[in-house]
Formats: sequence, structure tokens, C-alpha cells
Amino acid sequence: MKKKDLIFYAGAAVLMAVSAQGVSADELVSNEATTTEGNQVQAEKAPEVAVAEKSVAPVASNYAAPANVTEQSVAPASKTTASESGTPSVEKATEASTTEKEETPLPSNTGSTTFFNTGAHAPAGRSTDVAVQPKSFVDVSSHNGDISIGDYRTLANKGVGGVVVKLTEDTWYKNPNAENQIRNAQAAGLQVSTYHFSRYTSEEAARAEARFYIAEAQRLNIPKNTLMVNDFEDAKMQPNINRNTQAWADEMRKNGYTNLMFYTSASWLDENNLRKKGPVNTAQFGLQNFWVAQYPSPKLSVNDAKSLRYNGKAGAWQFTSQAELLPGKHLFDHSVDYTGRFTANAKPAADPTEGSLSGKIDIVNNDTMTGRFDVVISNVQAPNGVRTVSVPIWSETGGQDDLVWYTANRQANGTYIVNVKAEDHKNSTGLYNVHLYYVQNNGQMTGVGGTTTTVAIGKKNQTPVSADLTIAKSEKDGTFTITAKNLQGFDGYKEVKIPFWSHANGMKDIIWYTPTRQADGSYTVTAKASDHENADGKYEAQVFYVDAQGQNKFVKKAFIDYTATKPANAVAADLTITKSEKDGTFTITAKNLQGFDGYKEVKIPFWSHANGMKDIIWYTPTRQADGSYTVTAKASDHENADGKYEAQVFYVDAQGQNKFVKKAFIDYTASKPSADLIITKSEKDGTFTITAKNLQGFDGYKEVKIPFWSHANGMKDIIWYTPTRQADGSYTVTAKAIDHENADGQYEAQVFYVDAQGQNKFVKKAFIDYKNQSRPTGTLLIQNNNKDTGTFDVIIKDVYSPKGVQTVQVPTWSDKDGQDDIRWYEATRQANGDYKVSVKASDHKNSTGKYHVHLYYIQNDGSRIGIGTTTTDVEVRNAMTKTQASIKNVNATNGTYTVAVDQAPQGRQIKNIRVAAWSKAHQENLYWYSATPTGMHIEITVSANNHGNEAGNYTTHVYVDYKDGGVEGFNLGQTALSPRNQKVNPQTTYYSQRDPRWAGKYYGVSNVDQSGCVPTSLAMTFTDILGRTILPTTVADYLYNNTDSFNKGEAGTDSDGIVAATRNWGLKSQLINGAGGIAEALMAGKHVLAAVGNSQFTSDPYTHELVLHGYDNGRTYVRDPYNSGNNGWYSINYLHSIKSKDPMDNKLGAPFFSIFA
Repeated sequence: MKKKDLIFYAGAAVLMAVSAQGVSADELVSNEATTTEGNQVQAEKAPEVAVAEKSVAPVASNYAAPANVTEQSVAPASKTTASESGTPSVEKATEASTTEKEETPLPSNTGSTTFFNTGAHAPAGRSTDVAVQPKSFVDVSSHNGDISIGDYRTLANKGVGGVVVKLTEDTWYKNPNAENQIRNAQAAGLQVSTYHFSRYTSEEAARAEARFYIAEAQRLNIPKNTLMVNDFEDAKMQPNINRNTQAWADEMRKNGYTNLMFYTSASWLDENNLRKKGPVNTAQFGLQNFWVAQYPSPKLSVNDAKSLRYNGKAGAWQFTSQAELLPGKHLFDHSVDYTGRFTANAKPAADPTEGSLSGKIDIVNNDTMTGRFDVVISNVQAPNGVRTVSVPIWSETGGQDDLVWYTANRQANGTYIVNVKAEDHKNSTGLYNVHLYYVQNNGQMTGVGGTTTTVAIGKKNQTPVSADLTIAKSEKDGTFTITAKNLQGFDGYKEVKIPFWSHANGMKDIIWYTPTRQADGSYTVTAKASDHENADGKYEAQVFYVDAQGQNKFVKKAFIDYTATKPANAVAADLTITKSEKDGTFTITAKNLQGFDGYKEVKIPFWSHANGMKDIIWYTPTRQADGSYTVTAKASDHENADGKYEAQVFYVDAQGQNKFVKKAFIDYTASKPSADLIITKSEKDGTFTITAKNLQGFDGYKEVKIPFWSHANGMKDIIWYTPTRQADGSYTVTAKAIDHENADGQYEAQVFYVDAQGQNKFVKKAFIDYKNQSRPTGTLLIQNNNKDTGTFDVIIKDVYSPKGVQTVQVPTWSDKDGQDDIRWYEATRQANGDYKVSVKASDHKNSTGKYHVHLYYIQNDGSRIGIGTTTTDVEVRNAMTKTQASIKNVNATNGTYTVAVDQAPQGRQIKNIRVAAWSKAHQENLYWYSATPTGMHIEITVSANNHGNEAGNYTTHVYVDYKDGGVEGFNLGQTALSPRNQKVNPQTTYYSQRDPRWAGKYYGVSNVDQSGCVPTSLAMTFTDILGRTILPTTVADYLYNNTDSFNKGEAGTDSDGIVAATRNWGLKSQLINGAGGIAEALMAGKHVLAAVGNSQFTSDPYTHELVLHGYDNGRTYVRDPYNSGNNGWYSINYLHSIKSKDPMDNKLGAPFFSIFA
């Protein structure tokens, strides 16, 4: 077993020394629980302050004494207000309740440098040769709330250049104000860094907290080069602080976050100006990467802090937690920056609200129905910048008794807005006064102006509907720009629409455009003449608005004359359409093309007039050798419509624009198939019967298809049914409303046939209205009622419920003795959709006579509903003459079941009963049971304990020996058992390799604390088995002095050492391979020594030895000699999965050994 990290051992020794000492003189302790932002209470009680022999009066301020200055004794500090972990708060001297008294500082040692400042009663170490950045910085958390851009600018004006925003804490808390705090700080030009408040006490926990911090940073899109701070100040973190913090840092760097710093108290560092040194190894992380908290006096100023320059070799110093930088608001933690990492990128942004006093008030959206209006303030400026825009508003009714001071909200465009409701002003109507004030950044309130507006409630706005509608044209480009502006009376409108068409085409080319709203409130759209067949002459546009009820409301119309600019070579073509009504096809040809210079392609749209262009298809014709273009269209692709068809030819010019050339028409009467399509419904059953009959013209068809859907769902529920052909040649199918979401309203069916080419051909459509009135249905049938055996089947047909059926239940009982034999059966679904239950009288005390059968559904919402009932008569004729054998009382978990044998009253007399049971394929665990009857009913219990406690399907054969010498056999089939293995309780002897009695004792290259896991594990095992105390040092003495296996050249113990020590104590050891082997040994009551690798028990490259003993359902009890906190039950499969792969542990072939007497 490899040793633990020796560097960590040295750190652990320091921690032990520190933990035994009192609190340093600069620490203000609290005996109250600490509450975090997330309401997590930290119940740990702070240690008492150490008291020297000579006591002095308590003081209100704390200080840090340099190493060469004699510290003054201090009485224990009184309780302080519970601090919160929402912001770095190590050793803060906030709100101390002690009384400040006069005190004379003790003289310093010769040659020392001291500095005294107002309010401090003790000397403090200073670093006069350390550079200090001109700008300071603050840190914030949710305790500071949302901080406005104006507040941040105020901080910047006071010399603050950076802000450190708390993102996360532990692995569960996220600062809800972080996004606002970051965004506003950036807008004010401050440099933004972030911090995570740590709670980890292990390496894995540290990595998990780092990942949690990273995830939140990524969610907020924080760049990876941002300064990321680890705030550790929870006293429970001090053990293993260096190793755990290294794991945190490694995880951060692995994910690309390399700009890291660490925040903590000066008393936690091993390099500080205090008498006692802390556990944090600053050399490991670099002292320049620390932001150190130390408060010489409660309210030290930033200028004094820059003079003091405490912790000058660190990256930054937090000198107070009570900085009143924004009077009247939350106090700030304030820090000086030595290296510039917190403030160097500060770029104070100009305040757009600084300038001559101005402000424009507009009343908009005055809704006379609801009594609401909005106030918009623009051109907001004041000489000292604007922190807050205040808008006092009141009605003329009752003086100013309904006065409300509103704070306007800043919008992205720089304006401010207030939403006003009459209900907030006692529902007063009439004249309202609106005034405007600014609170400038210097705190001064300044009046700017005012206006009035009239408020009504329940009064429809009588503003007449109007708009200006204009059309501009470009005959060169063939475009029209249509604009509707100065809109009035459009209250509550949903959208604006503009229909546009040419008079030459008689509205056939009308297009309803949806214009785009412009910044000035107007609406505009561009139309192309090519979309209106390039017609010459008058064009017309109209503007409509869609009101709250969805109705189009006409407003205005406009006209314009247009003459298309013709090319030098006039565009022309001959367009012809020929048809084959027999085949249902059209051949469309465009030839003699003129003026198509630079064209990209030719397109031919084609449609039937009967369908109003709903069936339009834009075809791309094929170019022929003579330069013409041709395409074939099918009437079936246009719903086989009769009447006029229209084709047009367009070319696509070099700019990709469609250019109209010519149109042509043709009349068409389809020689088409026909059918009668009928839909009938049963609203009670929720079904539709769809029938297609009198089929004509379906020559050569392959099959018939019927698509069916509800209009309410917009074809989302469409199902293509394949109907069944009837004897009369018709086709029919039944559809269920439940398969179409039980929609109410109109349903549509269509009938298609699939022709010889596999194409769907439309024939007919039909409609039906439907109102869902369906109820759950189900039909009970009794079948296979066997009067000899007393068995019958219950068949349930037509199983349906509008809510869906989750389970079909069939409670069944006999008339005899009430419901004492009731049994609730769950029916099994059959292939045809029916459900089935098989009932045996033997499951109902062999009762005969009338049986009651009820039907219930458990619906998909979990509710139970009764559906129906029936009865049947049961006889068991065999019960009178034939022996009955059955299985009951199956307990799969306990691994037991009962074989019941009943002698028939008029049957043969039973002499003896034998039962053979087994679960293995070749009867390896066969076991015979026998019983002699003492009455008419005999029961024999089968237990898996008699079959090797195996899980599986147990086969049961029963042999009945009769008094007349005959034998009768019964095959009772298979019964599934899954018995739990027998529990083996673990022994509990426990030794720790870190016990002070022997932790520091060295053997060769290491000591017991770091490499004594094997001797300690063996000592626990030997003590358990032999029943007498055997200490880890006794085992270690033997291994070191009598073998070459322990701490010889390399720290740790190899496999040979385990075998040798076991033999020395008169015990046996056996190498184990596989998780099954481990379980087998543990079930036999043996101890197992297990060497494990990287896991919660140790970290690469080290390995560790554990003691396993006891067994319970695949788990064993672990004793960890290094960390008793890991002791407990673990999965054997898990322990096997983390086995050590180190050659030292696998020297004999595997890292697991059983030890036993």
C-alpha cells in the first residue's frame, strides 16, 4: 500500500498545532450560528479568545500585531451580529458590542516599525516599499441587492475601479442578483471579477464546487480570462486545506479558467504579520495570488489603508467591511489593489445623463376604457448626472390625497417610462397632474417640469379612424412602395393589412400584404408588378386594420397609374395547353421565346379556377431541342377539378426576379373515377363508420385508402386507414374519436385509390359533425366454465375510457361466507385487444355455487371507475373424487412458497406426500420434502435455504402415495423466487493510523500516519478474530523487523507482508479474485483486506488498505483506518471496481485477501 503525501503530512502537523491554539488578536469571534445567503445555518461555535496572565479592559477595535510586537491580552469578545457568507467576511470587526475604553499600547521591540491611526489602539505592520494601485475595489453579493449604474458611477467617482461579484456558494447556491450587478458595473466602466464562497472539506467536494462555479460563469457568459476568486473562510475547511484547494484550482485550470486568486483571513496564512501562523501554504499557491482580509480598525479609510499597506506581498488587502461608500445603503467590503489585477482594466464610462438640465414628458397609450396611461421621459440630463428619475402624479379630485411618487424605469433607448393606473389613484377620473424631478448623482433633487392629461374609465375612445395612404412607383424596377402613416383611432388593433391589385385584371391578381411597422409608427410594404402579371393601367391599394375581435376594418384607399418599362427587345412567347381527358393530363408548351436575355430559368405556374389557386403548382419545364419549354401536369395533382385551368409562363432574370410573359387557358372535364362516401357516427361509443361504395372507374387499382381527421386539430391527428372490402364491393373502416384526441367539431374523410403506378388518386370527400359524448365501455363474458375442475375464464371486450385505461381489474368472489374469498385480478391484454382473467375455485377456498365478477378500470389519471358486473355458477366435481395439488403463499423475497394437497372426500386415501423442488438446469440443487397427512388438507413449505439460497424459477413435482399402493404425480410448474442472502453482522473493532499514540512513529522511510494502513487494518482483523487486543504498532514492529515488506525502500506494505503477518498470528489467508469471490468469503463470515485506488478513500498515485467484514444483500461494511468518516456499508461491486492496480498490491495476483481462523 503506497504512502500518503508527505507534504500533506507536514501541513497536517501545522493544522494540529493551529487547532490547539486560541484565536489571534486580530480576530473578532462570534458564538452565534452563521447564516448564509441560502439560509444554510452554520452551527459551529467559535473558539474562545485566549487570555494572557495580565488582563486589560476590552477594546472595540481589533488589530493585527507584527511578530516583533508584544501582544496585549484581550478578554473574550462578546457576541456579534450573525455574519453572512454572502460576501467575504473573514475576521470582520462589524457591530462589536464591547465598550471602547482608553488603553495605552505596549512598547514595541527595538528596531521595529509601527504605525498608529485614529481609532486604532495598537501598532500594525506596514509595507512602505509596496506599490499601491490608484483605484480601490469592492465586493458585492445578494446582501447588496441590485446596484444601479448610477450607484456604480458614484463608487467610481470615489476612486473605486473594480467590483468582485459573488456568483456561487458550495454546490447549491447562486447569487440571484449577480447578473444585474455585473451588467450595471460594466456599464459604469468598472472592472468586474467574480468569487465563489467555498465549503469543501475533501478533494472531490472541491472539484465539484469548482464545476458548479464554472457552470454559473458559463451561463452568464463570463469570459475565461476574468479574475476568478476562491473565498475560503469556513473553519471546517482548515484540515487538508492545501490539498483540497489545489484540487479546486486544478479543476478550474482544466476547464480554461487560469486567472485565479484566493481570498481568506491573514490568520489562515503561513506568512502573515501575526504571532501565530495559519495552515495555508502560501508558497504552494503564490503569496501574490492572495487577497487577504485583515481589519486594523472597524472603519479604516482608503487613504489610511494605502499608507498602512498591510499584507503588501499579497495581491490585494481587504481593510474594512464597513465602508459607507453609498450613504444610506448597504455597507461595502473595501480593498486596496497591489498588483492591478482587480482594477487595471477599469474604464469609467461617460455618464450620458450629465449635461444641461433637460427632460421631455410625453403622455402615450391613454386608454380611456381601463383608465391607464404611460409617461415617457426623454432627453434626460442634469449638471451632475441623473441617479433617479421621479415622477409624482395625482388627480385634481380631492387635492393631493391620491399622490403617488413613481420611480421611472430606464429603457434600452435611454428614455424612462412610468405605467400609471387610475386604480392606484382611488380610480379618480378627470385631470391628472404629472411632474418630473431628478435625483442627481450628488444627491440633490431638482424639479424639471410638468404636464397634465385627462383620464377616463369605461369610456370608448371616440378618435375617428383615419390614415394617410400613399403609393410610390418605380416603372424602371417594376415596384410599388405603399405607405400608411398618421394612423388614428386604431385602438386595440392586432395588425395592419394592405390589399393591392391591378384594375386591368379585375382583382384576380389581388394580394393581401402584411406591411412592416416603422420606427415612426407608419407601415410600409413593397409590391412587385411581376406579382400582378405586369399589368398596365390603374392599380389600387387599401388599408385595413384587424380589430380585437379579428375583424378587418376598412380605413383608406389610394390609386396609381402604371406603365411597365418594356425592354428594347419586347418579351414574348407562345403559350399553349393541350389535354387528354382520358389520361387526366395536360401538356403545357412555351415556344418562340423573345427578349429573354440573360434569363436563368423558365417557370410555369398552373392551377384550376374551381379551386381558386389553392391547387397551384409552379412547374419547371424542360427545354426542348427547338428551344421551346414543355411540362406535363396531372389533373389528379389538382384535385381532378372540372372547369377552366390556367397556365402562365415566367422567366427568372439575372437578378433572380420572376418576370411575367404570357397566360393561357383550357377547359377540362375529367373522365374520372367516382364513389359514394358516407360517414356515420356513434357519439356514445365515440366511433365513426366510414364507407365508400358504388366505386366507378377504379380500373387497375391496387388498394383503397381513407384519410380521416378532425378540423379542430388542423390535420395533426390525420390517420390513413386501409378499409376492408365487403362482399358487395364496398369498403368500410371504423375510426375511434380517441385516436383523434376526442376533438369536437367537424371531421373530414377522403377516399383515394392507388393506381397501377402506385400513385394516390383522389376520388371524393365527406364531412360529419361530432360532439364527444363517449363513456367508458366494457363487456364481461364468462367462457370455458369447467365443472370438473372449477375453473373459468373472464373475457373483457370493448375496453375503452375517454381518459384511457391503465389497468383492467376484475374482483371475483363466491356467494359463500360473504366476500371472505374475494380476489382482485388484473386482466391480461390479448393480441386481439380483449382482456382475460383465469379463475380457479382453488384460489377461492374451493367454494362452489354462484360467483360474482365485477369490472373496474384504473384510468390514466389514476382514478378507478366501475364498468359492469356478471355472475356464473361454479362446480368442482373433481374435488369430490380426485386429489387436488396447488401452490400458494409465494414470498419471493423470503424465498418460500407452500405446496397444498387436498384429499378428495370420495377419493383415494393418501398415505404419504413427497415434493421434489429445484431451480438449476441439471437439478444440482434438488431437494426432497415429505409429509404424512393428519387430515384432509396438507401443506408443505418449500424454502430456498434448502436449495443453496439460489434465485430463479423453481420447478415443483408432487408425488402422492396412496394406501392402496398406487402413486399419482402432479407437475405444478415453475415458481419464481429471488431470496435475499442471509445477513452477516460485521465486527466493529476500530483503530486509526492517525491516532496520536502511534501516528508519528517512524519505520524506515515513513511513519504510521502516512503508510500504516496495512498494519492498522491487520490489527483490527486480528483483534476481531482472536478476541484479544493487538495494536497497529505490534503488527508494524513484526512487519518491519521480520520481513522486507514494510517501508523498506518505498513507503507501504506489499502482499507478501499481509500473508506473513497472518501466518505469524496463527491465522489463514487466501487470495480472492472477482466480486463474487469477495461476497462468498464475506457470507462465510471471513474478513477481507482490500487494497483500493483512486476513489473517495484515496487519490492517485496513492493506494489504500480497507477492512471488509459483514454481508447484507450485496453490500459489506468498510472500516477505513485513515478516515473513520468513510466507515459504513458499501456495494461489493463498487469496491471491486476501485481495486488497486499498483504492482505492490497485486504482487501475488490480486489486491484482495480473505483472513480466517
